[in-house]
Amino acid sequence: MSSPIISISNLQKSYKNKSVLESLNWEIEQGDIVALLGKNGAGKSTLLESIMSLRQFDGGELKLWGNSWQNLPQDKREKIGFVAQETTGFEWMRVKDFLNYLGGFFPSWNRSYCESLQNRWHLDPKQRVGELSGGQTQILHVIQALSIKPELLVLDEPVAHLDPNMRRQFLSELIEQTCELNSTVIFSSHIVSDLERVASKVALLLNGKIDHYYDVDDLKSAIAHVKISSDHPIEQTPEFAEFINWRSIANGATATIAKPLSRSIEELKAASQTQIELMPMSMEDWYLEVCHATA
Repeated sequence: MSSPIISISNLQKSYKNKSVLESLNWEIEQGDIVALLGKNGAGKSTLLESIMSLRQFDGGELKLWGNSWQNLPQDKREKIGFVAQETTGFEWMRVKDFLNYLGGFFPSWNRSYCESLQNRWHLDPKQRVGELSGGQTQILHVIQALSIKPELLVLDEPVAHLDPNMRRQFLSELIEQTCELNSTVIFSSHIVSDLERVASKVALLLNGKIDHYYDVDDLKSAIAHVKISSDHPIEQTPEFAEFINWRSIANGATATIAKPLSRSIEELKAASQTQIELMPMSMEDWYLEVCHATA
């Protein structure tokens, strides 16, 4: 088995005695498209900027292709694309000049592909960067990152300012390029529906750690709202320890399955001698339920 593209061990970061990343461990394999979710202030930007060596962490180890940033070969650095949540600078440049200038730092930059994206996404090459709207600025930086044909692409809220149609175009392009190059992608987003379209894995940043890190398909097939029927209220027993948001009601209990279980539902029915009814749950509902359970 090949080594992970990104390997993080015991990562720690605090701001003014407030811990943001706490003993965080995470590994990302080549070809993964990972959606990073988390509440505002959870530390998603801090984590992504740490991966990009744009923010110093207080402790732990972070490696790309088995190397720390200090020892990362130049040819690997040139294959990393990054789009920050907020971008400033080069306001005086025209769009075409901006893309040509930054493209010159990356040997794999593809000029014709870059121009194709500008045309398809209606970005005027003669317009100045400082005159672009928030959404256009985001598209500009996405085009720059995609045009270098990266092996690793790190995107911090890349679609926050885009309308639904442009978001869909960007996500389609992301899928196409990832399939073509077997690129590894990490993107943070508050739009849960986006991860269902493109992500192969989902990770939640909760309480300073990566939690609920699963294949999207495995997670979607496991999660559910649960009703446990009885003629009396049911308290949560060890058989149901993996359920969250447990609530006893007059005729049983309700709860949530938020991750693949270690035992099948049939085994749980037999062990608890109860009737268990599963009701489908969307990824957005799952995200809200998990965040509520840890509030």
